[in-house]
Amino acid sequence: MSEKKAYEYDNAKNGDTKIVHSGDVEIQFQDKSKRTALEKILIAVVLMCVVVIIVLAIVAAIRKKDKESETIGVCTSTECTVTAARVTAALDETVDPCDNFYDFTCGTWIKKTIISEDRSSIDMFGVVRDEVEITIKYLLEEDSPDNEPEAVTKAKDLYKSCMNLELIEQHGAAVLKDLMAELGGWPMIGSFRGVEWNPQNFNLTNLLLGLLKYNNRILMDMYAYTDSKNSSTRILFIDQADFGMPGRKYYLKERNDTMIIAYETLGKSIAIQLGADPDVAALDMERVVDLEIDLAKITVPEEDRRDNEALYNKMPLHDLSKNFTTANLPFNWIDYVQGALGSEMVQIDIPIDEPIIVRAPLYFERLFSTLSKYDNRTIANFMIWRIMQNRANNLSQRFKDLIQNYNQILYGTSTPRARWKDCTSYVNTNFGLATGRLFVKESFDESAKNDTLQLIGNLLESFHELLEHADWMDDATRIVAREKADFIQKKIGYQDDIMDDEILNEIYQNITINADTYLANVLNVISSISADSFLFLREPVNKNVWSTAPATVNAYYNSVYNRIMFPAGILQPPFYSKDRPKSLNYGGIGVVIGHEITHGFDDRGRQYDKDGNLVQWWSDEVIARFDTQTQCLVNQYSNFTLPELVDEGLNVNGINTLGENIADNGGLKQSFRAYKRWVAENGEEKQLPGLKYNHDQLFFIGFAQVWCGSMRRESAINRILTGVHSPGRFRVIGTLQNSKDFSEAFSCKQGSYMNPYKKCYLW
Repeated sequence: MSEKKAYEYDNAKNGDTKIVHSGDVEIQFQDKSKRTALEKILIAVVLMCVVVIIVLAIVAAIRKKDKESETIGVCTSTECTVTAARVTAALDETVDPCDNFYDFTCGTWIKKTIISEDRSSIDMFGVVRDEVEITIKYLLEEDSPDNEPEAVTKAKDLYKSCMNLELIEQHGAAVLKDLMAELGGWPMIGSFRGVEWNPQNFNLTNLLLGLLKYNNRILMDMYAYTDSKNSSTRILFIDQADFGMPGRKYYLKERNDTMIIAYETLGKSIAIQLGADPDVAALDMERVVDLEIDLAKITVPEEDRRDNEALYNKMPLHDLSKNFTTANLPFNWIDYVQGALGSEMVQIDIPIDEPIIVRAPLYFERLFSTLSKYDNRTIANFMIWRIMQNRANNLSQRFKDLIQNYNQILYGTSTPRARWKDCTSYVNTNFGLATGRLFVKESFDESAKNDTLQLIGNLLESFHELLEHADWMDDATRIVAREKADFIQKKIGYQDDIMDDEILNEIYQNITINADTYLANVLNVISSISADSFLFLREPVNKNVWSTAPATVNAYYNSVYNRIMFPAGILQPPFYSKDRPKSLNYGGIGVVIGHEITHGFDDRGRQYDKDGNLVQWWSDEVIARFDTQTQCLVNQYSNFTLPELVDEGLNVNGINTLGENIADNGGLKQSFRAYKRWVAENGEEKQLPGLKYNHDQLFFIGFAQVWCGSMRRESAINRILTGVHSPGRFRVIGTLQNSKDFSEAFSCKQGSYMNPYKKCYLW
């Protein structure tokens, strides 16, 4: 039989005879006009037999397919049905997956998911966080049992104080004005409680210390942390500080940029609400913004801060004044450091030869000469403004309205978040171990720990395989890289200590919380945070302790601890569910695990050895080849532009996002290998009901749908200017463009958008 047709007519003729081929049988017959009745009957019978044979063949093929389907089967459990519905609901099958896999996997989700007026963006992470916040909300609102730990009661009281809008309105700005008096007043307010601000009394050291007490790290950031070159001890660090706007690049625009003017207007308006003369406030705030723009210009860009060795500049305390002259400003390095560590809540003696790591020498070389261009009034106005900006959000509605006007311009949000969301988020951020205890008891499936440990083991095995195929590595480096991977600590779900009442209470013992005084509670919390940043300076490092809130929807890698962490909050759909197909778990939490493992070997993590020490454990030749490989990724991601910003000329920053892009690419490759190994050991999984995609394809669909999201133009600008992660669209597209496994799973032709000829790889 022909491979193309069941039968066909030959073009050749033999007199009046035509020839029909049917299988291996050749039948000759005369022209119809010359056939006998018997011949016609025989021909009809033969043709009927041919049709029967074809029908039987089709039936056999269908039965064979059904038998194969019965062998594989269809999963009809509730979890599989719900999962299939969730996957299908997001897909846009009008898009060819090889043309744009992000739009294919997320297109319908994007069309049907509206960004609420109180948000600048929405994505799957945000959806899961919303679900976690709802759980925490009703847990915090529950009545306290008699045996409730004090720490949990404090968390509930903090929530109550945040939700009590009537009392917040009654208190007004009284507590904030007390704070202002404690700091010496705000010059642009003028006479304050009968006292005029006097520039002759201005002392930069004392004001910095006063702000540091409330965790406002203005002009410089100082804290105690694990020594990068001796991860068993702690040391003091000093670094450049953050800004009032989201990042330095916001200040490097035209002076009349809409966002800069919105920031200036916010400062002026808050000052007026606190009693400033409008004209004075306008002039003073203009000078404040000018100062902050100049500070942004001398700040070291993040692109130049990826070499941790260059950030490690160790020197004794007494050398700070020699290396970073203060330009005759009223500031003393020794008084500042000793004053911070000798505060009432810390009480640590600091000798003048105390070692300190300076992470931004170039910034401090230019800081004081930049400040000297401005008078004391402007410097003081700037510093007090920064704490007023932070705390105005804790005041009455008139202040929150001013902040909302600012947020609408910077982030595109036209309404504030629901009050309960703000309060729940604040409590979970600052009493995360207490709220985590409630969340774990309510929502965490303990079996997720063992499942995640098994996944981690499988992912590490995949990483070992990738090490063997890294042709830019030499054998010596490959051996130590394998050792580092095997040495990674695994922290999953939550720290067991939070279930111990005594230990949990001790963590929050120094924080006083009153259900009736919200701003006072906030000041107590931030004072404790500031003290905690120094308290453990003299204590040995305990790498088994982790303080991440269990109800956190995220995952982490810590270089100096060589540790991966997966809090309880992320161990749920769409990342993980114990009853859904492994393909989706490996595409979800599996890729996240691989991502965090790979962070230990990205452009920054690879600078630390297995013990978390900053040391060159690779040869110069291997480092050079590593840099060559990573440049491919820098170039690839730097060419991506968000649809929301096609007219802005803003591309993804391939340098700032490099570490995350390395982790995304490595994590995907590791997890797919681990999944295929699981299939080889356990057999093919049952299909999801109603879906035509096999599980290799579902792996990549599950991975991509984790990153479904939408954002406003303002949010897109923020993501590009400040983000270390590529936008979700390009976490999918960029990673899959480099994946041969993906192109094979979806049969994407080489040269298509999702299967370009040039691919970047590292791990």
